Amino acid sequence: MKRIFLGVYHPSVILTYIGVLISIFGIFFVGDLYIATIFLMLAGLCDAFDGIFARMYKRTSQEENFGIQIDSFADLISFGIFPVKIYMSFFAKNIYFSFILSSLYILAVIIRLAYFNSEGSEDKIYFTGLAVTYSAFFLSLYTVVGKYIKSFYILPIECLYLFLILAFLWNKKIKKPNLYIRIGFLILAAVFIVLLLL
Repeated sequence: MKRIFLGVYHPSVILTYIGVLISIFGIFFVGDLYIATIFLMLAGLCDAFDGIFARMYKRTSQEENFGIQIDSFADLISFGIFPVKIYMSFFAKNIYFSFILSSLYILAVIIRLAYFNSEGSEDKIYFTGLAVTYSAFFLSLYTVVGKYIKSFYILPIECLYLFLILAFLWNKKIKKPNLYIRIGFLILAAVFIVLLLL
């Protein structure tokens, strides 16, 4: 039977779709740094668990391939464009430097995602370089610490973005987090959310 619409609407991609919708909402409607950071964390959690969730379902090869591709496009929005929006909205001072830094950041995200999509196979145990999802963790950590230790903002956030640019493209093996570490991220995110809402 011919499908009416293009794409895959299998339960295995639901978390990916939810994560990207959270990020799109954050990009367009959030005017508060702490709320934006919470949305970024929620998108990060969706991405951290979407692969585990997807593997719970039996999928055709087309559904598996679509899941890989849609995950990369979602990552570009959630951990490429959204962090740049946060930077430009709440931290940017010099328009020219901010433009260059934001451009390099998005370029690093695109290069990383395209490189691994072009590889065709994924290492099940190791990342090569830092996964773009970790931008959600580091930006959240920076915001939470900065809220409670005002002098922490002496360390410019630009240093964090430069670190992320280099880490995304770093040709070094980094062990992927297991389920327990992902659950630890979930608990840590809950703590961060409470601290940002207080």
